[in-house]
Amino acid sequence: MRAKIYIGMAILFLLVRFKKIRGLPLEEITSRLAMVEKLSRDLARYLEEERQLYARLKGALEAGVEAWEHTGKDRRGIREEVLRAYRQGLSTEEIARKFSLSEGEVELLLSLERFKGQA
Repeated sequence: MRAKIYIGMAILFLLVRFKKIRGLPLEEITSRLAMVEKLSRDLARYLEEERQLYARLKGALEAGVEAWEHTGKDRRGIREEVLRAYRQGLSTEEIARKFSLSEGEVELLLSLERFKGQA
């Protein structure tokens, strides 16, 4: 989709510039055409890099989703273990270290449990 937009913009640019080119010397026209050719190659390279980046990001996201879905059953167990450890008096830092979580994740689980208790 981006390629079509860029190509359309390039064609429009060329049509506008064509009116100004009619009176130019042949060397100037050749120079400008060479510049357009270089820009076209640069654009093609940029679009290919974007396509490759998109493919890598898509693959990473798919892998992340797969991993998340795979561990979905384990998440409930971890939540219960975190709550149990908190009730036993462990600090958020100790709980995070014990279950390989960040302190923010532990605090989030604990605050969600507190919120459920208030509802």
